[in-house]
Amino acid sequence: MAKHRPSIRQGLSWVSAGPATRPPGASKADLHIHSTYSDGLDSIPQILDYVEQHTDLDVIAIADHDDVRGAHEMRELAARRNSRVQVIMATEITTRQGHLLALFVERDFPMLKSLRASMEMVYEAGGLVIAPHPLSWITASIREKTLLEVHKELPFHGVEAFNPTVAGRVGHGAITRLNQGQLQLPELGGSDAHALSMIALGYTYFPGTTIDDFRAALAARTTLAGGRFMNFRDHAEIAAPNMWRSMIVSPSYKLQRSVRRRLGHQL
Repeated sequence: MAKHRPSIRQGLSWVSAGPATRPPGASKADLHIHSTYSDGLDSIPQILDYVEQHTDLDVIAIADHDDVRGAHEMRELAARRNSRVQVIMATEITTRQGHLLALFVERDFPMLKSLRASMEMVYEAGGLVIAPHPLSWITASIREKTLLEVHKELPFHGVEAFNPTVAGRVGHGAITRLNQGQLQLPELGGSDAHALSMIALGYTYFPGTTIDDFRAALAARTTLAGGRFMNFRDHAEIAAPNMWRSMIVSPSYKLQRSVRRRLGHQL
């Protein structure tokens, strides 16, 4: 696929990035969606209904924080429905140096390990490691120095070059320049959706039709990232319920799971 330069309007007038239309022969993926298994507002059935009925996505990844149960449920539900939507297993791991997006993994990974240790575990599990919303100062993101240092020893498989949220928006220009100038990693787009209205606001185009084609496109660096940045109204519509889940419900549940796991290991 032909290379492109993101078409970005600078400052507060930022609107979109990536190709304006789907390239011929390309499929469309959203590789960063959250469900009620972490701090998302919608269940797995609700998400699949929305994707099937209201988007042109071909591939999705449920990437809940430190939890793959939603990804397993989505894959099983899509298979039972014989859905047109293909599902990649994923999770967003909380490391001490920021979030890490792991694709093609079947299990959970421990929280709050170092970025390097977390990447090693994903490597050992046969997964791929992606830097989500990198260089953002608004959320837990991998900083430039860490990204460059770790990448020399344990290469990332891609970088989330487009994330439509405010967190992704503030780092977009910097990661675009860093990736074009130094990293030269395959670019991915993901919505980081915590509500149905966010799904497909960020996306990845890749040549082909299957998940195997997506992996081949990553290896060949022929993916394209794009999407539309969220505005203040977009964020305002989901701010209150999302804050409740992300700050109260999800952390409390993570603590309960962690305690149960520790007690289980001691029995």
